Amino acid sequence: MSVMRIAELTDLDSMQAEGVKESVTAKMPREYSGVGEALQNTFPVNSTAPLAPASDSALQQSGWPWKGHVDFNGVSMRYNPSSPLVVKNVSITVPSGSTLGIVGRTGSGKSSLLLTLFRLVEIEGEGSITIDGVDIRSISMRMLRNSLSIIPQSPVLFAGTVMYNLDATGKASEDDAWEALEAASPELAQQFRDGGTGLNTLISEGGENLSVGQRQLICLARALLEKSKILVLDEATSSVDTITDAQVQQTIRKEFVDKGASVITVAHRLDTVLAYDKIAVLDAGSLVEYGSPDDLLKISNGFLRSLVDADQKNKQKGAKRPAQSFAIS
Repeated sequence: MSVMRIAELTDLDSMQAEGVKESVTAKMPREYSGVGEALQNTFPVNSTAPLAPASDSALQQSGWPWKGHVDFNGVSMRYNPSSPLVVKNVSITVPSGSTLGIVGRTGSGKSSLLLTLFRLVEIEGEGSITIDGVDIRSISMRMLRNSLSIIPQSPVLFAGTVMYNLDATGKASEDDAWEALEAASPELAQQFRDGGTGLNTLISEGGENLSVGQRQLICLARALLEKSKILVLDEATSSVDTITDAQVQQTIRKEFVDKGASVITVAHRLDTVLAYDKIAVLDAGSLVEYGSPDDLLKISNGFLRSLVDADQKNKQKGAKRPAQSFAIS
């Protein structure tokens, strides 16, 4: 079976992709990690790709990203040449120091849009994503991903110490690590102090010896330690209780937004983003609404309005549902 799968990936026939006039040859998937490599390989054959710098060094020494202004310009993306578009010509502006909530029903393309920001999947040629005016395909993959912070939906922890999980590179000091942990959760930081081993407290594989909320707070502390100008949350609080959710949102507002960082959130709980500066509503990969929450909620029969109404109905049903008792024999 393994040999069959490898053969399928390395010896694909030419196939007709939806929306592509000429047939394309599917190749072994790979990341364009070098400087400017993505620009040269993702633009159509007969078009001219924008120029890319020879190296990242000058940009890195200048402290880029300087402000964290993000522009999605006509972004379209498909997962492979033979599949349909999952993101279709989306244009969104995220000014530096602002908050953007991305909402939509399951399968609307919310998480797929975030994948293009990290270049886990490259966008179609004519579109672009820029950070402070720099096309993200013109820099190396390493520099791009080091410049962004993400708190994923499922908290990722590794077998090792708390310090290792906060900073696997070993560049941060213990003082900075404690400061980030205190900012994320004073209670969790005190728990590690009281344990006697502090930052050397061992975490099991996947963080199994911690609760889901504690794992997410460590991921938040990791993001705080990176001090990035851009923070991305992919439904980061969907699996935690409302108290932890409120704590995380308060910390993000204080440590990121108030300090000029840009925050992009794919929301599971609509309450999380209704206080954001802008909300983008996606449906079937297209941007159907974009604006401030107040403006969008005023649209009768609007997409955001319908999502909020459906969310409120679900909460009311949950509140009215009678408690069930179980006998244990």
